[in-house]
Amino acid sequence: MDWEKIVEQIPTAIEKVRTDYVLNNMIIKDDIFGILEKHCTVVYYPIENEINCGFHTKRFVKDRLEDFVYINTAKTVAEQVFAAAHELGHVWGVAAQVWELAGEQGKLEGKIEERIINRFAAELLMPANEFKKTFWVHMEKLGLDPNKLRLVNLIRVMVLQMNDYMVPYESVRRRIIETKIITQELGEILLQNEESILPLINAFSKDQNTILDRVTEKKTIPGLRNLLETVEKSGELSIYTINRIKRDFDIDDINGTDNIGEISIEGGKHEEN
Repeated sequence: MDWEKIVEQIPTAIEKVRTDYVLNNMIIKDDIFGILEKHCTVVYYPIENEINCGFHTKRFVKDRLEDFVYINTAKTVAEQVFAAAHELGHVWGVAAQVWELAGEQGKLEGKIEERIINRFAAELLMPANEFKKTFWVHMEKLGLDPNKLRLVNLIRVMVLQMNDYMVPYESVRRRIIETKIITQELGEILLQNEESILPLINAFSKDQNTILDRVTEKKTIPGLRNLLETVEKSGELSIYTINRIKRDFDIDDINGTDNIGEISIEGGKHEEN
């Protein structure tokens, strides 16, 4: 396997999916959730003390194979964003596309597939040209000299990058190596000193008033309420099952709002003097 050749093909695969799915914004951030929801059923649900941030599976619904993605909302927003991009790669079958583009003939094994998908997610969320550009813009604005850069100031810029792309620190650490802004050796030093670096990340994140570390604990499947109402009317599921789903996903009963009556949202017309 020629990993460098595989990596070279990932931007080509991304350009193809950008064209096929009309992705105009180069910097996607949390728009990734909306994109993912267009192409599969997404289940958002918090599970504490779970290592996985998400996973993808295929299931037969009636006579059709459908894609399902789970996002663990007990994780931070940044981790959810990267997980969504990763699972989107599975939904789109990106690894097989890249494998073919690279001219690889052997079997695409699971570990290699995951490695390709991780790199795809990084490239999709942090396009190389934009990533390098924003890094050097931050360096210039902070008045930092790349030849005399203290570790604390490198972390400061990396946190700004985390906020730019709404991704976790580890994703930025890997990307900053992949784009050759820093050497592999310096990247390893950052990894080895992660325990002492984490307080700096937290402090700089607070200075930015970022939402990256926020845990949403969201419980939803887009369109679930309407689906349950349809199923309830059809009698396909028992009331017990429907109520259990409503409870598990914190779906409030909105019956009884019909007596509010008609309302007008036209408001007053704005007239200029």
